[in-house]
Amino acid sequence: MAEQLAPGLWRLNIPLEGNPLKNLNSFLITGERNLLIDTGFNQPACKRAMDDQLREIGADLNRTDIFLTHLHSDHTGLSTYLHRPGCAVFLSGTDAIRREEYSHEEIWRKKYASYVENGFTWEEMNWLWDSNPAKMEGPEPLDGGFDRLDDGAVLEYGGRKLRCILTPGHTPGHLCLYDACNGVLFSGDHVLFHITPNICRWEGVPDALGDYLESLDKVKDLPVKMLLPAHREETGDLRQRAEELKAHHAHRLDNAERIVAESPGLTAYEITGRMQWSIRARNWTEFPLTQKFFAVGEAMAHLDWLEVRGKVTHRLENGKIRYYSIDNHKGVD
Repeated sequence: MAEQLAPGLWRLNIPLEGNPLKNLNSFLITGERNLLIDTGFNQPACKRAMDDQLREIGADLNRTDIFLTHLHSDHTGLSTYLHRPGCAVFLSGTDAIRREEYSHEEIWRKKYASYVENGFTWEEMNWLWDSNPAKMEGPEPLDGGFDRLDDGAVLEYGGRKLRCILTPGHTPGHLCLYDACNGVLFSGDHVLFHITPNICRWEGVPDALGDYLESLDKVKDLPVKMLLPAHREETGDLRQRAEELKAHHAHRLDNAERIVAESPGLTAYEITGRMQWSIRARNWTEFPLTQKFFAVGEAMAHLDWLEVRGKVTHRLENGKIRYYSIDNHKGVD
């Protein structure tokens, strides 16, 4: 059921079946025109939950615009299904370009080939081809494309002025929405509680993790009375959680740097298997393959951070990218 958080503000609980994220918090601001924030996967369970809760609230999609905090399929998947003529579907310009590219299979072939270079097998990638929700449960192409937003853009719905805050890291164009007058921050996947946002390597982004850590500093001092993350119901103090997330990544960076120093020449896949993860699996072999995909992406973001700062380096050897600490690499021809 939809939950009313304040006059004209609702939280819709969208289940993400079979996904460890468990749910998406979609938010609806009602007024002369409505604003729906994030949508869920393009899958039947999400459609049913969204339809039922919009009907419960009495929301008219013909006067409902959609705001997508970022490009991931669990946030954008139903955007085309819910869109009505004359309504807007907002997304940052950066993420709009990438989201539109993801409808082309050659983009996924290049991405999967890069993951093979980093240690996966083609057998694993071929299995993921038709099972990865990031690829399979995204939105249908949107006629006319997305309505693109820049950092600092202001939207007005339900008597609220909502400022877009560009917070790259989780995706290159992730946007938070900040209602300064009411002290409300819709944090998307930028700040989560109980679980940590996945920060992975992005094509064309030298240091996604560095971007994320800077983005945490960008929002952590905002006066916030109500912090509304996109997953789980847990919430808390913004500054405290930002510092906890920074400490989490500092620990993971130390972990990755130590592994590279102690075992030079490993692939990102092998390094990931030796890192510490909070997942219900006894060992790396038992990790679900989809979770391996996201874990390796995150490990690569940490390796990029270390490489940008001159702590590790990589070499392409027999079709695989292998990592060395700078000291170890000096002795390698």
